[in-house]
Amino acid sequence: MTIQRLEFVDLPDPRATTLFEISTIPGISGKGDTSYECPSCNSILLENIVSPDFTRIAFRCPACGSLSQMPDKHRRAPRPV
Repeated sequence: MTIQRLEFVDLPDPRATTLFEISTIPGISGKGDTSYECPSCNSILLENIVSPDFTRIAFRCPACGSLSQMPDKHRRAPRPV
């Protein structure tokens, strides 16, 4: 398993990103091979996932309240409005 760090985000763009309010740690568990941790407190927010599944989602950490999103290499360009 690989652990990567999510990136800080001030306020997600509401046209391109959905804010996911995580209530438990980890917030999402899957059958992939990569886990993602909060960039502020290192809590595992996404456990064993396939990273491209979460390219337009920002996450609020239930432990520290910080907002984060997938690293640039996993994000897609916003859809035209």
